[in-house]
Amino acid sequence: MEGKRMQFSFQLMNEKDAVAVLSWHYEEPYAIYNMADDFLDIAAAKADMLDRRSPHYSVRNEQGELIGFFSFGSSGYVTAYDEPHLYSENNTITFGLGLRPDLTGQSKGLGLAFVNAGLDFARQQFAPDFFRLFVMTFNERAIKVYEQAGFQHVRVFKRVYQGHKDEFLEMSRPA
Repeated sequence: MEGKRMQFSFQLMNEKDAVAVLSWHYEEPYAIYNMADDFLDIAAAKADMLDRRSPHYSVRNEQGELIGFFSFGSSGYVTAYDEPHLYSENNTITFGLGLRPDLTGQSKGLGLAFVNAGLDFARQQFAPDFFRLFVMTFNERAIKVYEQAGFQHVRVFKRVYQGHKDEFLEMSRPA
Protein backbone atom coordinates (compact mmCIF):
# COMPACT_ATOMS: atom_id res chain seq x y z
CA MET A 1 0.00 0.00 0.00
CA GLU A 2 2.92 2.31 0.44
CA GLY A 3 3.77 4.37 -2.60
CA LYS A 4 0.33 3.76 -4.14
CA ARG A 5 -2.39 6.29 -3.44
CA MET A 6 -5.43 4.46 -2.16
CA GLN A 7 -8.76 5.46 -3.63
CA PHE A 8 -11.86 5.71 -1.49
CA SER A 9 -15.40 6.59 -2.45
CA PHE A 10 -17.83 8.38 -0.14
CA GLN A 11 -21.62 8.23 -0.24
CA LEU A 12 -24.30 9.28 2.19
CA MET A 13 -24.97 6.43 4.60
CA ASN A 14 -27.88 4.23 3.57
CA GLU A 15 -29.86 1.84 5.73
CA LYS A 16 -28.00 -1.28 4.57
CA ASP A 17 -24.61 0.23 5.40
CA ALA A 18 -25.85 1.54 8.76
CA VAL A 19 -26.99 -1.97 9.72
CA ALA A 20 -23.60 -3.36 8.61
CA VAL A 21 -21.62 -0.78 10.63
CA LEU A 22 -23.78 -1.34 13.70
CA SER A 23 -22.94 -5.05 13.53
CA TRP A 24 -19.15 -4.57 13.48
CA HIS A 25 -17.38 -6.25 16.39
CA TYR A 26 -14.02 -5.03 17.68
CA GLU A 27 -11.85 -7.15 19.98
CA GLU A 28 -10.60 -5.91 23.37
CA PRO A 29 -9.42 -3.37 24.26
CA TYR A 30 -11.32 -1.75 21.37
CA ALA A 31 -14.64 -3.48 22.14
CA ILE A 32 -15.82 -0.19 23.62
CA TYR A 33 -16.31 0.89 19.97
CA ASN A 34 -18.88 -1.87 19.33
CA MET A 35 -21.91 0.25 18.54
CA ALA A 36 -24.45 -2.51 19.07
CA ASP A 37 -23.20 -2.75 22.68
CA ASP A 38 -23.17 1.03 23.15
CA PHE A 39 -26.72 1.90 22.09
CA LEU A 40 -29.68 0.71 24.10
CA ASP A 41 -31.90 1.31 21.09
CA ILE A 42 -30.46 0.05 17.80
CA ALA A 43 -33.31 1.65 15.84
CA ALA A 44 -32.37 5.04 17.33
CA ALA A 45 -28.70 4.45 16.49
CA LYS A 46 -29.60 3.64 12.90
CA ALA A 47 -31.85 6.73 12.71
CA ASP A 48 -28.92 8.84 13.97
CA MET A 49 -26.68 7.45 11.22
CA LEU A 50 -29.30 8.35 8.59
CA ASP A 51 -30.01 11.89 9.90
CA ARG A 52 -28.71 14.30 7.24
CA ARG A 53 -28.40 17.24 9.66
CA SER A 54 -25.20 15.64 10.97
CA PRO A 55 -24.44 13.28 8.09
CA HIS A 56 -22.71 9.92 8.08
CA TYR A 57 -20.92 8.75 4.95
CA SER A 58 -20.11 5.18 3.98
CA VAL A 59 -16.59 4.69 2.64
CA ARG A 60 -15.72 2.04 0.08
CA ASN A 61 -12.40 0.86 -1.30
CA GLU A 62 -11.52 0.46 -4.97
CA GLN A 63 -13.26 -2.94 -5.01
CA GLY A 64 -16.50 -1.38 -3.75
CA GLU A 65 -16.30 -3.00 -0.30
CA LEU A 66 -17.60 -1.09 2.72
CA ILE A 67 -14.46 -0.41 4.73
CA GLY A 68 -15.49 2.40 7.04
CA PHE A 69 -17.53 5.48 7.74
CA PHE A 70 -17.21 9.12 8.69
CA SER A 71 -19.71 11.21 10.64
CA PHE A 72 -19.61 14.98 10.38
CA GLY A 73 -21.05 17.48 12.83
CA SER A 74 -22.67 16.88 16.18
CA SER A 75 -22.77 13.10 15.66
CA GLY A 76 -19.00 13.21 16.24
CA TYR A 77 -19.45 14.69 19.72
CA VAL A 78 -18.97 12.60 22.84
CA THR A 79 -21.11 14.97 24.88
CA ALA A 80 -24.84 15.62 24.63
CA TYR A 81 -26.31 18.07 22.13
CA ASP A 82 -29.83 19.32 21.51
CA GLU A 83 -30.38 19.33 17.75
CA PRO A 84 -28.13 17.59 15.22
CA HIS A 85 -26.02 20.13 13.33
CA LEU A 86 -23.00 20.30 11.06
CA TYR A 87 -20.86 23.29 12.09
CA SER A 88 -19.75 24.50 15.49
CA GLU A 89 -17.79 27.57 16.57
CA ASN A 90 -15.26 29.14 14.18
CA ASN A 91 -16.61 27.15 11.19
CA THR A 92 -15.34 23.95 12.81
CA ILE A 93 -16.42 20.51 11.62
CA THR A 94 -16.29 17.83 14.29
CA PHE A 95 -16.02 14.34 12.90
CA GLY A 96 -16.01 10.74 13.99
CA LEU A 97 -14.93 7.73 12.02
CA GLY A 98 -14.72 4.00 12.07
CA LEU A 99 -12.64 1.54 10.10
CA ARG A 100 -13.96 -1.99 9.67
CA PRO A 101 -12.54 -4.10 12.54
CA ASP A 102 -10.60 -6.56 10.36
CA LEU A 103 -8.72 -3.63 8.76
CA THR A 104 -7.49 -1.96 11.96
CA GLY A 105 -3.96 -2.16 13.34
CA GLN A 106 -2.33 -3.59 10.21
CA SER A 107 0.56 -1.06 10.05
CA LYS A 108 0.22 -0.68 6.29
CA GLY A 109 -0.70 2.98 6.22
CA LEU A 110 -4.40 2.33 5.71
CA GLY A 111 -5.44 4.31 8.81
CA LEU A 112 -3.58 7.47 7.79
CA ALA A 113 -4.76 7.19 4.17
CA PHE A 114 -8.33 6.72 5.41
CA VAL A 115 -8.17 9.76 7.73
CA ASN A 116 -6.58 11.95 5.06
CA ALA A 117 -9.21 10.89 2.52
CA GLY A 118 -11.93 11.86 4.99
CA LEU A 119 -10.33 15.26 5.57
CA ASP A 120 -10.01 15.85 1.81
CA PHE A 121 -13.65 14.87 1.33
CA ALA A 122 -14.81 17.18 4.14
CA ARG A 123 -12.79 20.11 2.75
CA GLN A 124 -14.48 19.72 -0.63
CA GLN A 125 -17.96 19.00 0.75
CA PHE A 126 -18.19 21.45 3.68
CA ALA A 127 -15.30 23.98 3.37
CA PRO A 128 -14.57 24.19 7.13
CA ASP A 129 -11.86 26.35 8.69
CA PHE A 130 -11.00 23.76 11.36
CA PHE A 131 -11.41 20.06 12.12
CA ARG A 132 -11.99 18.57 15.58
CA LEU A 133 -12.24 14.99 16.81
CA PHE A 134 -12.46 13.12 20.08
CA VAL A 135 -10.57 9.91 20.80
CA MET A 136 -10.34 7.76 23.92
CA THR A 137 -6.96 8.31 25.56
CA PHE A 138 -6.12 4.59 25.68
CA ASN A 139 -6.33 4.37 21.86
CA GLU A 140 -2.68 5.15 21.22
CA ARG A 141 -2.63 3.75 17.69
CA ALA A 142 -5.47 6.09 16.62
CA ILE A 143 -3.85 9.07 18.36
CA LYS A 144 -0.62 8.37 16.48
CA VAL A 145 -2.50 8.36 13.16
CA TYR A 146 -4.27 11.63 14.02
CA GLU A 147 -0.96 13.24 14.98
CA GLN A 148 0.50 12.10 11.64
CA ALA A 149 -2.51 13.75 9.96
CA GLY A 150 -1.60 17.06 11.64
CA PHE A 151 -3.90 17.06 14.66
CA GLN A 152 -2.77 18.72 17.88
CA HIS A 153 -3.82 17.88 21.43
CA VAL A 154 -6.36 20.35 22.86
CA ARG A 155 -7.56 18.91 26.17
CA VAL A 156 -8.34 15.72 28.06
CA PHE A 157 -11.68 15.27 29.80
CA LYS A 158 -13.74 12.53 31.43
CA ARG A 159 -17.25 11.44 30.54
CA VAL A 160 -19.59 9.11 32.40
CA TYR A 161 -21.93 7.20 30.07
CA GLN A 162 -24.01 4.13 30.88
CA GLY A 163 -21.97 3.54 34.02
CA HIS A 164 -18.57 3.78 32.26
CA LYS A 165 -16.04 6.47 33.09
CA ASP A 166 -14.17 7.23 29.88
CA GLU A 167 -11.31 9.62 29.27
CA PHE A 168 -11.19 11.46 25.96
CA LEU A 169 -8.61 13.53 24.14
CA GLU A 170 -9.90 16.41 22.04
CA MET A 171 -7.71 17.07 19.00
CA SER A 172 -7.93 19.75 16.31
CA ARG A 173 -6.21 21.15 13.27
CA PRO A 174 -6.76 23.81 10.64
CA ALA A 175 -8.58 22.56 7.59
